[in-house]
Amino acid sequence: MKLAQALLFISGATFLSGCIVVANPSHANYHSQQELILDAKMLKVLDVEAGAGSLVISGSEHVTEITVVADIYTENSDADDFELSLTESGQRATLVAKINSSGFWLGDSPHIDIKVTMPSHLMLQVDDGSGALNISNIASAVAVKDGSGELTIKGIKGGLEINDGSGGLYVSEIIGNITIVDGSGEIEINEVNGNLDINDGSGSIFVKAVSGSANIEDGSGDLTLRKVDGLVTINDGSGDIDVEQAGALKIIESGSGGLRVKKVKGGFEIDS
Repeated sequence: MKLAQALLFISGATFLSGCIVVANPSHANYHSQQELILDAKMLKVLDVEAGAGSLVISGSEHVTEITVVADIYTENSDADDFELSLTESGQRATLVAKINSSGFWLGDSPHIDIKVTMPSHLMLQVDDGSGALNISNIASAVAVKDGSGELTIKGIKGGLEINDGSGGLYVSEIIGNITIVDGSGEIEINEVNGNLDINDGSGSIFVKAVSGSANIEDGSGDLTLRKVDGLVTINDGSGDIDVEQAGALKIIESGSGGLRVKKVKGGFEIDS
């Protein structure tokens, strides 16, 4: 009986050891760089489909081309296991930057860091997977769908739509209306010449200097608003509400948390 138990123990230990060997992590230690250039004189829209990695998009009124610099990080044996292309169809350009690798990774997993310079007059549509995303100086409408990672957007002159999963969201210097649907993470909005609409799951919200109205539906997290010229409408689940300098204020639901209101010019209405 003791011999059988010993053999069973040895067999089990060998099996577990085998599992450790199978799960040996890979290293994304291979780096290459590529540059893509596309004439944009006849284009109106740039679509970006990006996977893992940082993405920086900058508009300029002094360029007539879309220039992409891609830093690609992958495992040496899978150095070509990615998709990177910049194509045009009609008046639309499409940039695709995706890694096709999977597995267990030690340190950074495979990713592509992208820097894009584009004519500022082009409309921009971005579908981003994970990693930091930075967009600046676009003189047209911008629409962003983002999975996770910090999102920073500045200097947009055509309106802004954001559908964000998680991660901090920082938006400033926008001319046009803003619509945000956000899962989690803090939100900071500053200097908006237009209306603001936010539907947020969780995380703190800070809003300052909005020339139009602000409509905010918030699940949880503190809500702070400063200097909104139009009507502020709030539907809040939980967290403190702090409003100072607003054209008018309507609170549909205040949930739980403290309430501070100061310098509201027009009507002040609380339904709940």
